[in-house]
Amino acid sequence: MKIESALRQAKALIMTAAMVGVLPVSVRAADLPTEDRSSTQLRLLDGEWRDGLRESGIGIDAWWTQFYQGAIAGEGSRDWQYGGKGDVFLTLDGGRLGLWQGLSVAAHAEFLYGDDANALGNGVLLPVNTALAFPHLGGYDEDLSIVITQALNERVAVSVGKFNMFDVLAKTPLLGGGGTDTFMNLGLAAPVTGVTPPYLLGANITIKTNPVILTAFVYDPRNAQDDDVLENPFSEGVTGMLSATVPYRLGGKSGFLGAKAIYSNKRGTDLSEIPALILPGESETFIDDKKGSWFFSASFQQYLVQNPDNPQEGWGIFGQIAVSDGNPNPLEWSALLGFGGTSFLPERNFDRWGIGYFRYSLSSDLRDGLDTLGIDLRDEQGIEVFYSLAVTPWFSLTGDVQTVEPVISDNATAVTTSLRTKIRF
Repeated sequence: MKIESALRQAKALIMTAAMVGVLPVSVRAADLPTEDRSSTQLRLLDGEWRDGLRESGIGIDAWWTQFYQGAIAGEGSRDWQYGGKGDVFLTLDGGRLGLWQGLSVAAHAEFLYGDDANALGNGVLLPVNTALAFPHLGGYDEDLSIVITQALNERVAVSVGKFNMFDVLAKTPLLGGGGTDTFMNLGLAAPVTGVTPPYLLGANITIKTNPVILTAFVYDPRNAQDDDVLENPFSEGVTGMLSATVPYRLGGKSGFLGAKAIYSNKRGTDLSEIPALILPGESETFIDDKKGSWFFSASFQQYLVQNPDNPQEGWGIFGQIAVSDGNPNPLEWSALLGFGGTSFLPERNFDRWGIGYFRYSLSSDLRDGLDTLGIDLRDEQGIEVFYSLAVTPWFSLTGDVQTVEPVISDNATAVTTSLRTKIRF
């Protein structure tokens, strides 16, 4: 029971301290334009009605993603789980709607149903299904994010609102997908920082210079699923993030180098005193906290194969290494490395594939504290492989395998297999 309690405490610390932010927010992969695929239909319900709305300044997209997932090795349950997620996106173009140029509004509503394989009792800390983990881990099965953006000119844009950070990462070339298109494990799909909530209230400014793209972000350090964040913003502190991205070309193929620094002045639990949270009695009243937490990462991406006529097609290598304070941030360092992109098979331009490795090291203070209770934690590391077959451009079928060495040292290696389908309406 002590081990289970410790794992819950560690998981709660990481999930509430939060999650996402490996690659620079200013890097985006453009949607494939319909006119470049005149002989195909990218969405099930494409037609003149959608083109007419777009011309009027209204964009509508919807996805339905289903998962059938279960463990075939490791501790815990072998029961397979079925669940799904619906995503609806609405974008408004202020200029076309008769307001003013440069204004845009983006809204994302998401809905979960069914079960997931994120709590099978196998000692795994990071969710093996990112798409079904959020917004569920915040206590809800639905969420709505709204971001208002004003482009001041071609180089400068300001955004404010409630951000879904998975949307930011989902648009990153090669690695992006947010759990519904590419990698499913949180360690790869939306890598953990410990200081960036999955849903946040804040504002950013992006400045495109030559050769660097700079982004400054200020946000409430708490998860914006909490109503108090909207009612009393920044009441518990503020977090600032600076990122720099340097796009480049190597051998005629695109890539980028990125760096990100984050600092939060929010107070957090002193992890060296974690045993007092688990021991019986009134010891909790003597728990101290610490002010301030930081995170730094360096990342890269390089296409190795790229279609010169359509830069969105191709595959390459990506990676990141990150360090943080380790107290009160429950993470100390992390690393990931992988390959992926569109298919290497001829005439399979809409297929996607990937293979990635990740490793996350928990705070030394947290581990030392739990060791006094006889609970031995280790780095959580794993490998994920997937191939997504585009049955049609709007319907994909994905097979996924994850092998994870759980954070609990006594637990056996967990192997999870998954079948994922996605329909783009």
